[in-house]
Amino acid sequence: MIEETYQITWTILKAAENINAGKYKLAEFLKGSKSKDVAYLSNEQGYGGLLWFNINEIIAFIEQLEEMDLIKRTSIDGYYSVLGLTEAGRKVLDEKIRIELQIIKKEKPLIVGDTENITLELFKKGKSVPEIAYGRNLAFSTIFEHMRRLVANGYVSSSEFVEDDKINKILEAVGKLKKHFMLREIKEILPDDITYDEIKCVLADKLLKHKKIINE
Repeated sequence: MIEETYQITWTILKAAENINAGKYKLAEFLKGSKSKDVAYLSNEQGYGGLLWFNINEIIAFIEQLEEMDLIKRTSIDGYYSVLGLTEAGRKVLDEKIRIELQIIKKEKPLIVGDTENITLELFKKGKSVPEIAYGRNLAFSTIFEHMRRLVANGYVSSSEFVEDDKINKILEAVGKLKKHFMLREIKEILPDDITYDEIKCVLADKLLKHKKIINE
C-alpha cells in the first residue's frame, strides 16, 4: 500500500510543524514507534502516518525535504536542534502543493533472533500466543511482537493465529480509510476485542504480500 509521494510530503511537513523533533525522532514518530522517546506523542496527529515504510526510508524522505529547503533545523536553547517548516514548506502544506519524493529502498528486515525462534518453535508445536506468553513468562505484547517479526519475514501468516473474522474486519477497516492513515484510526473503527497487536500482525502480513506482488 504505497501512497502517492506528495501525500508523504504533506504528512512529514505536518508532523514537523506540530512536534519539536530532530530527524531520527521525527522518523520514529511517523513510523509509530513504541520507543519511550516518542510513545508519549502517540495521540498527536501524524503518529504512525508512514507506517508502511521503514525508518531508513522515512529518513530518506525527510532528507529530501531538507534538500528542497522545505524543512530546516532550528536550534533550541543552543543545546539541540529540531526540524521545522520553512516559509516554502508552509506554503506547500497550506496550499497542498504536490511535491513528489523519491522512494529510496533501504530494506532492513525485522530481525528474527534467538528469542523469536523460540517463540516460533513453540508455535509450531501448537502453542497459542497466550500459552507461549505464560510458558515463557513474557508479556502478551512481547510475544505478539515476536509474531509480527515472524510474519514480516515470511515464517508464519497472521491467519495462523488471528481469527479470520478479525482479519476481515481489519482489512475492511483499512479499505475504508484513505491511503494515508494512522494506526489509531484503524483501531478507532474496530470492535474493542481487536487489539493493536493483532492489527500490526495483520498489516505486516498484508505489507509482505504487497511486496511479493510488486517484486514479481
